[in-house]
Amino acid sequence: MDQHHILRVEGVDQKPNGELRLSDARAGMSIGNRQNGRMGDLDDVTTEKTRAVLPSAQPMYEAAERWRDDFLLGNRSLFSGAPLDAAAAVQELVDAYVLQPDVGSGTFYDKLEQQLAGVTPSAVQLAAELLFVHYLIASPQAARAETKRRHIESVLAYRQSGTSTFPEKLFPALDGGVANPGTAYNTYRWKMLAYLIRFVEMLITLPVPEREAALTNWGTFQEVLDRLDDQSVWTQRYALEHLLFPGWAPKAVSRDDRQAISKGFAPRFGAVLPVEQIAQRLEPNARYGDRACVDFYLPPYREQWEKGNPKMATYANWARCFLGNYQECRPQWEACAGSAGEVVRAAGSGADILGPLRRALSEVEGVSAFFDWVTEDDGAARHALAAFTEFRGLEAMDQFVQRVPADALAGGGIPLVIGSALLMGQDAEQFPLWPIASASTTHRLTGGYGVKPSAAVGEKHDMYLHWLGMIQVALGTPEEPWGTRLDAAVLADLMVRTERPDGWADDEWRSFDAWRTGKTVALTAQDKTPAAASVIASTATPAAEAPSSGSFEDLVAALSLDEQGADWLEETLALLQLKKQLILQGPPGTGKTYLARTLAEFLAGDAERVVLTQFHPGTSYEDFVQGLRPDPENPTSFRVVDGPLLRLAKEARAHPENTYVLLVDEINRGNIPAVFGELYYLLEYRDQAVTLTYGQDFSLPGNIFLIGTMNTADRSITALDSALRRRFYVRDLRPGETPVDGMLRNHLAQHDTELEWLAELLDRANGLIKDRDQHVGPSHFMGAQMDETHARRAWDYTVMPTLREVFYRRPELLGQLEFATLKAAVTHTAGDAAAD
Repeated sequence: MDQHHILRVEGVDQKPNGELRLSDARAGMSIGNRQNGRMGDLDDVTTEKTRAVLPSAQPMYEAAERWRDDFLLGNRSLFSGAPLDAAAAVQELVDAYVLQPDVGSGTFYDKLEQQLAGVTPSAVQLAAELLFVHYLIASPQAARAETKRRHIESVLAYRQSGTSTFPEKLFPALDGGVANPGTAYNTYRWKMLAYLIRFVEMLITLPVPEREAALTNWGTFQEVLDRLDDQSVWTQRYALEHLLFPGWAPKAVSRDDRQAISKGFAPRFGAVLPVEQIAQRLEPNARYGDRACVDFYLPPYREQWEKGNPKMATYANWARCFLGNYQECRPQWEACAGSAGEVVRAAGSGADILGPLRRALSEVEGVSAFFDWVTEDDGAARHALAAFTEFRGLEAMDQFVQRVPADALAGGGIPLVIGSALLMGQDAEQFPLWPIASASTTHRLTGGYGVKPSAAVGEKHDMYLHWLGMIQVALGTPEEPWGTRLDAAVLADLMVRTERPDGWADDEWRSFDAWRTGKTVALTAQDKTPAAASVIASTATPAAEAPSSGSFEDLVAALSLDEQGADWLEETLALLQLKKQLILQGPPGTGKTYLARTLAEFLAGDAERVVLTQFHPGTSYEDFVQGLRPDPENPTSFRVVDGPLLRLAKEARAHPENTYVLLVDEINRGNIPAVFGELYYLLEYRDQAVTLTYGQDFSLPGNIFLIGTMNTADRSITALDSALRRRFYVRDLRPGETPVDGMLRNHLAQHDTELEWLAELLDRANGLIKDRDQHVGPSHFMGAQMDETHARRAWDYTVMPTLREVFYRRPELLGQLEFATLKAAVTHTAGDAAAD
C-alpha cells in the first residue's frame, strides 16, 4: 500500500489508559438513530467525531489533506504541484519576516510586501500558501472567501514572475471554513503567519518517518506543537489541530470556549477533561447524509457550556405567552405534511402528482414556474420527487433540487421552501417546513448561527432545524427538550406573523412588536409580558398577516446588506438603544447619509418623525438650538425662535409613545462646541435639565435619538473632540469592510446581475489606492437605473476628479485607476465603455 493511501485511511483513537494510537478511525464509528442518508442502506451512519458534516465544509478538509500530502510530506507547491524547496524558502521567511517583525503603522499586507522585498519567488509562494492555510478555518462570517482570495493573490503578485496563480479548484475551500476565530485572528495575523512559518521550519527538519508520524499520530503531533511558542496564537494552533486531525480535534479554536466546554461538561463526566476527550465520549448531535459528528456549537451541547444567552432567554419569555395556543395552528402544517407524503407515493405509483403537489404547497407563493415544469415534463418531475424515496432527510432535499431545472425554482428561498415542504412527507416532526416569511426573523430573534453563502439547500434547512432545537432546549432543558421540531416551528412562525392577540394591553403589544421587529432592546422582565392564559393568538398559520410595522428584515433588504452586514446592523441598533447617540463615519460614497436616513425612518416608524439638518462652517447655536430672530410681524423687534433640536424635543415630549430621530449630516463640518452648547451636558445626562442661553429650562426627552454622519476623507474638516466622542458611539463605514463590502454585491445580484463585475472593479481600485480614508464607496454604482454607461460616468466625473487631486504626483497610479483599465483587469476584456 502506498504512503498516500495510508495517510488517507488512518486516524486516531484512545486507549483506556489515555495513550493515543493510530486506528482506522476514518472508517468511522457506528451510531444509531440514522436521520439522513440513502434510504435502504445500513441503518447506521459513520462518524469522525469532530469533523464537520456539512457538504460546504468538505473542500476545506480536502485542501488540508492536500497541503499535508503535497507540501508537508511531498515538498511540492500546494497551488501548482511543482517541486518546492521548502527548507530554503522557509529559512528565507524566518530571516526576513519572523526575525524582523514590523510593528509600525500600516496594514498587514503593506508591511508584508516590504518585509518580503528581498526574498525569492519561492519564499513568496510559500508565504501565500501559508496564508491560504491560515484562512482555511475561518468561516465566511469571519472573512469572505473573495476577501481571502484577494489577499492571497496580492501576495503572489509581489513578484511579477516565479510564483503560480491561485488555483480555481481551491477556491471552494476558502468558503468552507467552520469556525469564527474572533478579532485576534485579524489583530495578530502577523503572529499567526510567523507561527505557521515556524511550524513548517520545525516539521521539515524531521526525518521522513518522524514527519509522517507527526502528521498521523495525535500524540506525536502534540509533541511537535509543544516545542513552538503559542502565546497569543492559540487560535492558529487549534486551527492546525482541527485541519490535520479533524476526527479528533474539535473545531473550537477559541481558548475561552475550550475552557468553558471543559468546565461545562465536568459535572457530566466527573472531571475537567480536554475538549478532545469530551467529544469522543459524546453521541453525535449533527448529521448529514452518511456523516455524523459532535458539534459543541449546536444544541443540546451548546447550552451545556455556553451559559446565559440573553437573546434566547428573551425569546423563551415571549414564547411562553403563546404555548396555550400554538397547537391550534398545527393542523394546517400536518395537512401539508400529509399532502407531501401523497406526492412522494404518487410519484412512484404513476398516480397524479399535480393535485397533491398543489395541496402540499398551497401556502407557498412564487411556485408557478415549478408547477409549469411539473406539468410540462411529468417524467423528470417524478424522477426529482423520487429523491424523497431514495434518500432521507437533508440529502433528499439536495438531490431533489439538483434534479429540478434552476429556472423552475427561481426566486429567493423557493428551493428551500419547496424542498422542505416535500421533506415533511418523511417525518414532519423532525423535518418541518422552512417558512419563507419568518425563518430569517427567527434566526435573528434566537441568535442562531448563520449559513455560508456556499451552503447547499439541505445545509440551510439544517441550520434552521438547529435554531428550532435551541427553542426546544430554552423551553425545556438540554436533557429534556420541549416538544418536537414541528412544535417549535409552528410556535416560531406564529410569533413572527401573528397580529395583535386579543387580551393584550397596549404597552404589552408595543413591547412585543418592538422586540419582534428589532426596533428596541428586548424587554426581558417577566412582569412585562402578559400571562399565557390571557393570550388568544391568531390561528392563521402559515398564512398569517405581516407584523404591524416594518421589520428588521425589511431594513436589511432596503440597505442591500448580506448576513454579515445584518449582524453589523443589529449591533448598531443595540448601540443606538444604549446611548441614543450614534455617528456613522467613513469616506464619501459609503452610503452614510442613506443608511442614516433609512435607519432613522425604521426607528421612528414614520418619516414625519425624522428631522434632518446639515452642519456647515456657518452653522451656529442659534441655528441648531435656539436664537434671536427678527419678528416677521414686527420687523423692528426680535423674538426667540426654536431651532430643529427644540422643535423636535417639544414634539417628542408631547407624544412619549412615539420615537423621534434627529439626523445631523456632516456633523464635523460645524464648530461643534459652539453649536451644541448645553447639549454637551444633556447628551450624557438626559434625566436632568439645564437652563438654556435664553433662560428656558430644558431637558432632552428619552424618546429622541440623534444620528450624525461624518466624512473621514477630507482632512480639512474639524475633528470631534474627546468630550463629544464620549457621548456618541461611532461606527465605521469603509469599503472592503462589513457592512459596506457586501452592499454592492447584494444590490447588483438583486437588480443588475450583468454588472456584478463592478464589485470586483471597486475591490481592485481600492486595493490600488490602499489609503483607507480615500477608498471609493459603492454608492456610485447603486443608482436605480444603473448600466455600464452610468457607471463609467459616475467614475469619470465623480470619483476620478477627487483621485486626481489626491494622487496628482502619481500618474502611474492614476492610469491604473481609469475605468476602462480597471474593467479590463477584472473581466479580462477591453472595456466597452472606453469606446463610447
